[in-house]
Amino acid sequence: MANILVLITCYNRKEKTLKFIDTVLQDEQQNFSFLIVDDNSNDGTAEAVSVFPNVKVIKGNGNLFYSGGMRTAIDEAKASDIRKYDFVMLANDDVEFYKGAITKLISYLGAEKSIIVGATCSSDGEMSYSGVVRTGKIRPGYRNVMSVDDEKRYCDTFCANCVLMPTDIFSSLDNIDPVYHHAMGDFDYGYQAGKKGIRILASHFFVGVCNDNSKVGTWKDVSLSRRERIRKKESPKGLPGKEWFHYLRKNCSFLTAVIYSIVPYVQIILGK
Repeated sequence: MANILVLITCYNRKEKTLKFIDTVLQDEQQNFSFLIVDDNSNDGTAEAVSVFPNVKVIKGNGNLFYSGGMRTAIDEAKASDIRKYDFVMLANDDVEFYKGAITKLISYLGAEKSIIVGATCSSDGEMSYSGVVRTGKIRPGYRNVMSVDDEKRYCDTFCANCVLMPTDIFSSLDNIDPVYHHAMGDFDYGYQAGKKGIRILASHFFVGVCNDNSKVGTWKDVSLSRRERIRKKESPKGLPGKEWFHYLRKNCSFLTAVIYSIVPYVQIILGK
């Protein structure tokens, strides 16, 4: 039985957060502790999750968003007695895990000193999130991949919906870059692991259900006006220009950053 510290951040989706914890704990072959950053929810999330055993809740100020919340959780984890855990798991609270999925991840990883990403599927069984590989040297495209039964697939980075890593690997990594408010923090974090020579393995099975985020009401929603799309793009939960340029320059190249930081504006202007 492994000791696993689970890190999540949450805001105003109490039922999803409770369901997440409940499905994690259905894996009775492991010993789980939770470090939860609640970003000042007003729906009683913090109080509700506190009834579970081995849960520590950190209250945010309401302005942490995803990357800020996970950054806070990572800081807190590193300040604790992290050596008592065998693994640290980064996760999203909208994942509903299949029973025994974490044990299957540990078994698949075996003695390998790598990060393992648990692939998730949508409600209709299609892959939604997983490990990520680049699809070009200049264009910042990517695709999700999974291993197959007879072939392990290693990735360039990951969506951190379910990412399990041995504690010594977690301890060796820097925190999520403070430039990011919401998006890109997990991708950047994975790229930094790769730059340190740490391999990222994708699972060959789905660990649970996690549906893709809808584009409705976001900057990608073509039914909105151009002005509204630009406003949403530049909001913390969109694709802020400064953060996007930083991400591209850091993980691709300066040329890519110059070209592709402009592309979203062109798409909006063209109504795409």
